[in-house]
Amino acid sequence: MKRNYVIACIAAGALAAGGTATGVALADGGGPGPGSSPIAAPTKASAPAGADAPAASTTSGAASGSGSGSGSGSSGVATVDRVVRSAQASEPGTVTSAELDHGRWEVDLYGKDRVWHEIHLDRRTAEVIASRPDGGDQDDRKGAPVTAVHAAAAALGAVPGTVTSVELDNGRWEAEVTAHNGSRHGVYIDLNTGKVTSQHLDRHQHDDDGDDD
Repeated sequence: MKRNYVIACIAAGALAAGGTATGVALADGGGPGPGSSPIAAPTKASAPAGADAPAASTTSGAASGSGSGSGSGSSGVATVDRVVRSAQASEPGTVTSAELDHGRWEVDLYGKDRVWHEIHLDRRTAEVIASRPDGGDQDDRKGAPVTAVHAAAAALGAVPGTVTSVELDNGRWEAEVTAHNGSRHGVYIDLNTGKVTSQHLDRHQHDDDGDDD
């Protein structure tokens, strides 16, 4: 269902734009690098379908250190935007999921080759550890009106901290954020506007690597 929804979103976006959506929606467009100051939650106008999105820090200011552009928060975990760029350098395409699980980042990416890829990256350096084609359907699916990086930035606008997961599911982005006080929050972002629609405190706390406390 997640991937079928992506097809519909891109088909609509391409028609609205009067052309064909590109296969790379999350490439670094020369914007502020990781570790930069937090950005405001994006709107649909700032993140059109198929457009290259500027990199946005996915660790909020208080947790991102001096803003040196290292791509890691104070915890040493690579930020989502750095993970996305690294995954796309390995396999050009659009990221629909990035999750910190079992001590590494796991990324789902729909490539320019029209094949889904599962990419594993180091949790601290964002270096690619392994990459393999995903066995899903090979339909023409390319992305969503609001990108994963923009969704992560919107989540941080609602809950300052560090994003540990962002995923396209059931027609919306779902992000998990570890707040500065250590509490975990689920934040839901509208797929078309990039605005936060709801959030909740995760009372079943778990570690960044996916293990329960």
